[in-house]
Amino acid sequence: APTTQIMNPSTSSTKPSRSYPRGVALDFRKLAGMALLGYIDHHNVTVRPDAPPSELAVAVARHFESMEVDEEEAIQGFLTMLSANENGTVAIPPPYDGLTPTASKRRRTRSKMAARPGEQVAAKVTRTDENGSWILASVQSFYGDTETYDVQDEDDTSKLIRLPWNHVMRLSTGTEGFEKGADVMAIFPETTSFYRAIVSKKPVWELASGSATPIVKELVLKFEDDEGSNGRTPHRRVPSRYVIPVPSVYFDEDEDDIDLTSPVSPNA
Repeated sequence: APTTQIMNPSTSSTKPSRSYPRGVALDFRKLAGMALLGYIDHHNVTVRPDAPPSELAVAVARHFESMEVDEEEAIQGFLTMLSANENGTVAIPPPYDGLTPTASKRRRTRSKMAARPGEQVAAKVTRTDENGSWILASVQSFYGDTETYDVQDEDDTSKLIRLPWNHVMRLSTGTEGFEKGADVMAIFPETTSFYRAIVSKKPVWELASGSATPIVKELVLKFEDDEGSNGRTPHRRVPSRYVIPVPSVYFDEDEDDIDLTSPVSPNA
């Protein structure tokens, strides 16, 4: 099975391009990191081991741009499937080619994208989806065999909380490409909880010092249930680091929760 090609920085003199190809209409920068790594694994795209999501998106876009598509074959396949559906028959899918990501490959991909110890993350600490159920936390450990995290609430570091992989989201880098009107979650000012909001003004992109990659430093949002006494919802500025996609967009897989057995203290 194909595997991600990783460049060894000590032996390779080739520098990765940071320029997003103009000929690609699709914006792969909007995809979550796990989705990008899934594409990279599937197509054997070469990337650096420490490549950030913005660089992964450029690598994916450049590979996508270089792909050759047999238009006649693609159109014929579409017409065959359409004809089968109209005739009430079932279109038989092509034989399994061995390239579709398996469950084990998806696990490896999630491990590659896992937050590291000491990293701040958004963590869902309740079983409900109520507004504010995601909080700011710091990762203490990640267990690859069970795909679980031990995290600490940034407001209460007295205990560890064990969470499955799909209850932890990494924070933003400023390169996610949120557009005006996008549904997001963000830390409400002067709190450490994430609440649902929409991007209410067009983001401003700028180049950071010494970097060729444009970023957004802050976003202007309108939070849900934030109406004032005049009935209007105010615009609020939030650092882009603390603005993240809604979970259904961030996670591209839907799996059951994992065992939440409380971690055993090494001193116990």
